[in-house]
Amino acid sequence: MKHHHAHPSVPKSAPETPAAPADAAPAAAPAPAADPVADLQAQVAELTDKLLRARADFDNYRKRMQRDLQDIRIQERLSTIRSFLGVLDHFQMAREHFDKALDLASLKQGMEMIHAEFRQTLSGLGVEPVTAEGGAFDPRLHEAVSQEVSDTVPAGAVIRQWKAGYRVGDALLRPAVVVVSSGPAAPAAAEPAPAAALEQG
Repeated sequence: MKHHHAHPSVPKSAPETPAAPADAAPAAAPAPAADPVADLQAQVAELTDKLLRARADFDNYRKRMQRDLQDIRIQERLSTIRSFLGVLDHFQMAREHFDKALDLASLKQGMEMIHAEFRQTLSGLGVEPVTAEGGAFDPRLHEAVSQEVSDTVPAGAVIRQWKAGYRVGDALLRPAVVVVSSGPAAPAAAEPAPAAALEQG
């Protein structure tokens, strides 16, 4: 009787899985879906903040400009007043010498000097008189208060000026108050002959 020698059974190994490379990174998680509503809300908040800041900056700028303009007006006013203080001083000195003056000629001379200084001060400020007397009436520069008949001054021309007018450049400070000529008087109409004279003729 033959004896069969049994070979020891070798367990079959499971198929080998290829090893992952050592430096391979783990798979990234999928990014969350963007929320369009949240993005819009963030943009609106940012724009609102910028608008509020711009409005505050503009308000501060406007207030600063108002203060600067007010300071400029005050400085211009002070400069104008200073220009006339010298004239006022001379008026005061002339007034104090009224009782001590020996004749009217010296008083007149003093007043002429003050008047010249006053006109010079106005000229330094750019103020010019408006020419009226003897010229044609101009409603842009003159204010007529009345009309008078004149055989020498043509109709529409200024006979005389009651108050001087002044302007600075093209800006009119005050119109000249004037009297305007209406021209020569109209000839008197011939009186009709009496009825008795007509019958006798």
